[in-house]
Amino acid sequence: MIKTLLKFLKILLFTIIFGGIVTCLELSGYVYHNDILAKMLGFKVQGLDISHHQERVNWTKVDSNKYKFIIMKATEGQNFLDSDFSYNWNNARLNGFTVGAYHFFSMLSSGSAQADFYISKVPYSERTLPPIIDLEIPTKYPKEQVLKELKDMTDKLEKHYKKRVIFYVTYYTYEAYIKGEFPNNKLWIRDIKFIPNLEEYDRWVIWQVSNRGRVFGIPGFTDKNVLRGDSIEKLIKESQIK
Repeated sequence: MIKTLLKFLKILLFTIIFGGIVTCLELSGYVYHNDILAKMLGFKVQGLDISHHQERVNWTKVDSNKYKFIIMKATEGQNFLDSDFSYNWNNARLNGFTVGAYHFFSMLSSGSAQADFYISKVPYSERTLPPIIDLEIPTKYPKEQVLKELKDMTDKLEKHYKKRVIFYVTYYTYEAYIKGEFPNNKLWIRDIKFIPNLEEYDRWVIWQVSNRGRVFGIPGFTDKNVLRGDSIEKLIKESQIK
């Protein structure tokens, strides 16, 4: 009886210690379950997304062999420019990364005005990712109103950049606004807990797997992503409007 109890206590102690170590590694960002899951599922092309919320990135130290694409915040609303956008855009490209720029969509200004502002700040290039609209608005807004502004913005961006816009969505904004709409536009989905689970499963092309990544050259936590496919160049080519 005593031997059985001691054995049980040893197993329990080991489980607690092991669980504590795993939890600490996960919270610190040095090991993250979704990173491991994405690798096990065969997602080989990795990328990062950043904004001014990170401290200034040392792009000469970020591994361009490991991370193939960088998506950075450019604009928000009709008049907010991310303070690090030009620095990140130019230096990431100089250090061998394929780049893209996202716009944080707002219902406080028209979609047309937001498109004009994005176009005024994000350079045109055939070799960069398509324009990305980050849709994280509260779901209190009427769907018809949101779709109208999104369409106005999307139409202008696609006319200028000649690429199909990608929508960044959470499950909430996908269900409220994007599900069944804009069928020609692909999705960048946030799921930091598990594999993406969308009804329109074939629509997502980028998966944000973690918001607690640790990357040499970037202080603090960094969002990490994987591409659905084997080539970022192929994604760019397939997004082109001819």
